Amino acid sequence: MNRRLPLALVLVPACLTGLMLSSPANAASDTKGWYAGADFGLNIGATQNLTSGSEGVTNEYSSGLAGGFRGGYTFADGLRPELEFEYRHSAVSSAKLLVGETTTPAGSKSGALSALTLMGNLWYDFKQPEGTLSVIYPYVGGGVGVAKISIDSENFNSFEDVGGVANGSGTAFAYQLGFGANLDITPALIATFDVRYLMTTSVSIPEQPSAGSPGNSGTLDGIYRTPSIFLGLNYKFGGDST
Repeated sequence: MNRRLPLALVLVPACLTGLMLSSPANAASDTKGWYAGADFGLNIGATQNLTSGSEGVTNEYSSGLAGGFRGGYTFADGLRPELEFEYRHSAVSSAKLLVGETTTPAGSKSGALSALTLMGNLWYDFKQPEGTLSVIYPYVGGGVGVAKISIDSENFNSFEDVGGVANGSGTAFAYQLGFGANLDITPALIATFDVRYLMTTSVSIPEQPSAGSPGNSGTLDGIYRTPSIFLGLNYKFGGDST
């Protein structure tokens, strides 16, 4: 499932980090507090490169839905540790097999790929005590955690030269980078927009022969990577919602 990390997801956080280091103290003490929220968004379609025994499998996935819940604590200095639970889903749109030097379409295909993650994040809010950046302000950060990657009944006409079905899940270490912006609707309600890029270490998904095929069971192996865009809403406990 290898894919080069988009350059923007490296340059933008780096630039914002430089701004953080050069900016004055940004948040008043009354910005501190616990919060909880939810988000909903788009899991952007991506190419996932896997292996099945001696064969390479390149899957193209269409964009799908994503969403989840989070909660954390905002410190006066702008640091914001957070615990996040997210679900991402995409349907397969095309698949190719690489056997030796030959790449061939995988024939009929169906199924979907999903990721269920539990992440510990650390964000930095570039909030100022007054002015525009006191109401709408960017943030940058990342997180680490665990991901359960699942393939739901993905059918191909050739795994090891026989029919095959990938159906199951595997668990791997996960990490992500992200950046976005907060909008204080009221002191208690905060709208969020962000872009995140999720990656995992290598994960193995069970693979079985199709009915009537003589092949052996095996696994699809690879690294899961996907970009996502989220809109969300946080509620800050103890804030004045009026």
